Amino acid sequence: MEAAASTTNTDSSIPKWHISGDWFDVCSCDIPCPCIFAQSPTNGVCEGILAYHIKNGNYGQTYLAGLNILAVSYFKGNIWAGETKADFAIYFDETANEDQRNSLSMIFSGKADGFMAEFAKVIGEVRAVSYAPIKIGVSEDLVCWNAEIPGKVIARAEALSGPMTPPGNRV
Repeated sequence: MEAAASTTNTDSSIPKWHISGDWFDVCSCDIPCPCIFAQSPTNGVCEGILAYHIKNGNYGQTYLAGLNILAVSYFKGNIWAGETKADFAIYFDETANEDQRNSLSMIFSGKADGFMAEFAKVIGEVRAVSYAPIKIGVSEDLVCWNAEIPGKVIARAEALSGPMTPPGNRV
């Protein structure tokens, strides 16, 4: 899934930034995930993985293309109705240098404004921030996607097919 985010801040102490690339999430809910429609999780609890691969991007002068971010989340109740907040463990690409790590931390914590600042409002506790070898794959035809931190996290998803889908194709 292609996605893009950038700063909208007017605070001159925060560099202008922009990232674009692939993102996806998978969770413990039934398909389609009710959270996408601002409803409670299927069984009242959502355990999910959010994966981001930055194809293009910068935070000020710091180049971010090629880096991956993976977050593991948990919440109970309807997050969009304000009933709860999500707890997260966040993994940043271990190949990121110090400037890139600081930049990713600013963006994904919401401290650099933009969409992630809005998303940060639904985060309760960040239980861990770590650096790891993150593998993210998205097939060219978008039929399947996956993310992995070897020995820790595996997430896989595949596009659905339906009764009107031509044989061999996905929705």
